Amino acid sequence: MKIRSPVRLLWILLVLAPVAVAQGGPGNGNGGGGNGQGLLDRYLASLPLQVVDAVERADLEHMRQEEKLARDVYLALFQVHGTPAFANIADSEQSHMDLVAAMLVRYRIPDPLPSDQPGVYRDVVFRDLYLMLVSFGRMSPLHAEVVGALIEDLDIVDLQHAIARTDNRDLATVWQNLARGSRNHLRSFDGLLRLRGFHWFGVFLSQAEVDAIVTAPRETVPVDESGVPLR
Repeated sequence: MKIRSPVRLLWILLVLAPVAVAQGGPGNGNGGGGNGQGLLDRYLASLPLQVVDAVERADLEHMRQEEKLARDVYLALFQVHGTPAFANIADSEQSHMDLVAAMLVRYRIPDPLPSDQPGVYRDVVFRDLYLMLVSFGRMSPLHAEVVGALIEDLDIVDLQHAIARTDNRDLATVWQNLARGSRNHLRSFDGLLRLRGFHWFGVFLSQAEVDAIVTAPRETVPVDESGVPLR
């Protein structure tokens, strides 16, 4: 569910976000992307090169920018509030960016990012989203945690769509592992919200999907293109 209009996301933040943190009890605060990068790298290197069609290329370009958006927003909000989770998850988002970059190199697709500078993207919509999300998150630590949960909510849905649109084993493997990390991040943000007596009920994901994610254990093992843990 790619957000093409920042106005739509502003409406979500101002109208739905205050509702999306409903009263709740203690939660699962697990986060992070887990270890096993070497195992994942070896598995990806063993997979064959396949044709990348226009849809798959667009997903690579989109997710490269969306993962940078998450990293940039979390770094900015860490500087404002000093919440360690934002710095830790920003590091994980950098690894997500690197995974997508590796696929761009593998298929000789130019990097859509013109710069690594925070808030700079090829597509202007990401710049507008960056400014909007940081502005909203600056208001309080609670607002920042809502922004984090919203970003991961959207990211998971976009990755689900990318998985459904590819028949390339390597791309599906990357999307599965990014989704795995994003589920851990959502667990972290939901856990922070629950420490305040709230919980995330989902905006792009359904309530049932959010509940299934935040009540499940942290996912620490890399997975293959079908989501099966690598050994």
